Amino acid sequence: MLPKLLLITIVITVLLNYGEAIMCHRCNSAMGGCGADGVVWRMFPWRDCGDSKFCVKVITKQDGEEKILRECESELMKTAFHRLKMPVLRRHGYCRPARKNDFWNPLQTTDESIQYCFCNDWNGCNSASRLFSTLVPVTSLGLSVMLLLKNML
Repeated sequence: MLPKLLLITIVITVLLNYGEAIMCHRCNSAMGGCGADGVVWRMFPWRDCGDSKFCVKVITKQDGEEKILRECESELMKTAFHRLKMPVLRRHGYCRPARKNDFWNPLQTTDESIQYCFCNDWNGCNSASRLFSTLVPVTSLGLSVMLLLKNML
């Protein structure tokens, strides 16, 4: 009985951690409810990003107007524009200007009118609670240890 309970607890803990994938908002500021002031949850729920490591927020400033695009890193990498512009250094919390890639002006390496911001610490990047993702495995492990100790004594 005891080894079976311990095995079930370990399997559940591993599956919870294995099933964890980043989910991001996927919208742009041309859509209502997805601007600089945040995202309306009911209009733009999180979408699964599959093998993506980061959620990305692209801020483009052009003609005094600010445009925002929220997307998964893997989806942005599918387009040549973002693949060439996206900064090579990608870490949680980094906001970096886009790469310039200008043949005629090789000394100017960044395009300050486009910013790429990366995050990967929780779903939606700045609004979900991370407490649940750490609480479930720790609680299941704690319960299994308590049951193990109870059965041993």
